Amino acid sequence: MQTTLRIDDQLYREAKAEAAREGITLTRFLESALRMKLGKTPPAAPGKPHPFPVYIPETPLNLTNEEIKRIDQEEQMRHDLKKLGIELEDA
Repeated sequence: MQTTLRIDDQLYREAKAEAAREGITLTRFLESALRMKLGKTPPAAPGKPHPFPVYIPETPLNLTNEEIKRIDQEEQMRHDLKKLGIELEDA
């Protein structure tokens, strides 16, 4: 069914932004909100934690936070350049 609603401008912008963050249409977002308000579906339960694998080297790397940040930035730059079709040679 199609209908017209008058919604406060700020509330509309917030709902539209939240729908975008969730990757759904505003219509689906509003339908979900109405169902929750009417008690038709319970609010989504928080997801259970994902067990990420952890690698523990035999000998610690002993890197400073600054070194880790620099390495991360370099790797991100390589990744971004590779997506653009630019390969850097290792030094």
